[in-house]
Amino acid sequence: MKEQNTLIKIDVKAGHLTYGQRIELGDLFASEKSDTEKFNETFRIMHDITPDFSNPEEMKIYSQYYKEIIDGLVFWFEKEKHLLDYQPEPEEIRAGIKELSAKTGYYGTIKAIAKNYAKDPDEILQWKYGKIFGILYSDLEELKYSKRLRKQYEKK
Repeated sequence: MKEQNTLIKIDVKAGHLTYGQRIELGDLFASEKSDTEKFNETFRIMHDITPDFSNPEEMKIYSQYYKEIIDGLVFWFEKEKHLLDYQPEPEEIRAGIKELSAKTGYYGTIKAIAKNYAKDPDEILQWKYGKIFGILYSDLEELKYSKRLRKQYEKK
């Protein structure tokens, strides 16, 4: 590993990767790229380096780190699936929330966070993913609470 001495592992499971890295890695692993391409691209995304396949010791280190990255991503994918799951209400579906989501993708989330925190969207991509997840989770729980409260008032 040419840059072994300078390569500092990013603890993905602890949420220390950036939101931009989380987006890129999510897209990468959802793609049809080969395992080798995914391996190389992961290190480009995480450290802007390409592993040296000619050195078995370095490949052992990279392979272990790659497994840690994958395990961390799986951890976050599961958390997202369970804690960030939002089922739109019929009115939202009729109004086109699925189309809006399909058209704006990640950028809708980036824009909303940037707007709420008065930041440039590019800055949001540099925030740690653990922070972004916390914001998304708390926003979702606040939305659910507001909807429950609204329904309580509608009943009266």
